[in-house]
Amino acid sequence: MNTSTFKTRTHYFYGIAFLLFALLSYSCNDRNGFDTEDRVESSLSIQLRSDKAETLIDNTSIYMFDATNRFVEKKLNVTRQGNKLSTNVAVGTWNIVLLTCDRDISENISVPPPTSPMGTTTMWQTKTVGNFLPQTPSELRYVSLPNVTIEKDVVKQVSTLLYRNVAKLQVILKHYGGFDEITDANKAMAYAELLEVPTTLAWNGKLYPNGGQPDVSEKPMRENFTFKGNGVADTLNFFVPAHRGNDAFIISDGVLIQNPAPADTSTHKLKLRVSMPLDNKEYFGKSANGIEIPYVPKVNGIIRINVTFYGTTSLDIKVGVKPWEDWIIQEEEF
Repeated sequence: MNTSTFKTRTHYFYGIAFLLFALLSYSCNDRNGFDTEDRVESSLSIQLRSDKAETLIDNTSIYMFDATNRFVEKKLNVTRQGNKLSTNVAVGTWNIVLLTCDRDISENISVPPPTSPMGTTTMWQTKTVGNFLPQTPSELRYVSLPNVTIEKDVVKQVSTLLYRNVAKLQVILKHYGGFDEITDANKAMAYAELLEVPTTLAWNGKLYPNGGQPDVSEKPMRENFTFKGNGVADTLNFFVPAHRGNDAFIISDGVLIQNPAPADTSTHKLKLRVSMPLDNKEYFGKSANGIEIPYVPKVNGIIRINVTFYGTTSLDIKVGVKPWEDWIIQEEEF
């Protein structure tokens, strides 16, 4: 036999063998170790416990990750009724992610390629529009259901809370003076901006790529003050992605609650810039480059910032934090 012909056939054989091995490995990984045609499935029922569950349920999607936290599939055949989701899932152990909102968010969600790791794959990204960063939806909610075991001929019933994966920052112009009178001509100069706002969340609910140095926007997030007839400014509400650490929630007396002192948190702080019209120009005082907000935004939390701004004299802020509470369905009925 010609030596060159033998080598060519050998290389061809190895190439075919490698391709078959790769396809077999992909099939197993893609379905949590089960072939699509041969896998055994059982029913999964998930109850969403929130006063807004029936509003959110139409936009709630189920994403399946295997026991090693690698993406397998987005469930397409899902039955939605009341505050419950039902679907069929292959027998095995799964890490499940529920993602929901009160509106369609598909344009901002990146469905992972098969076998992508949960912690290093982007889930949500806020995209800039023109010169500004839009608000993150206030009802962007993320649920992690780890180690869900599906058994043959057994209906798996799961109940979960719906915590937001965002934080709210409220800016209150408590006292002000020494500026131009607010008119239709200059009201666009009266605003507050958040600077260095994170834009991206990973599929584990954490800031991407990490909580210390997340991807941030080069554009500010801006909201304009509106003033009532007595000159009092309405409160401005900002909604930003927040870091959902491994210990963001804990079990207390058998109930999942938000951890008051989590260790896995972001260290990234936002900055505040405030403008008021002065001599028909935007005037920022000492906030031109942003004043660092001393608290880090937390999931399902509120940071309240009271601003006192007196023309060229002073600009001071006082900051407090509080939980962002919802009414929760207490009874579980399947």
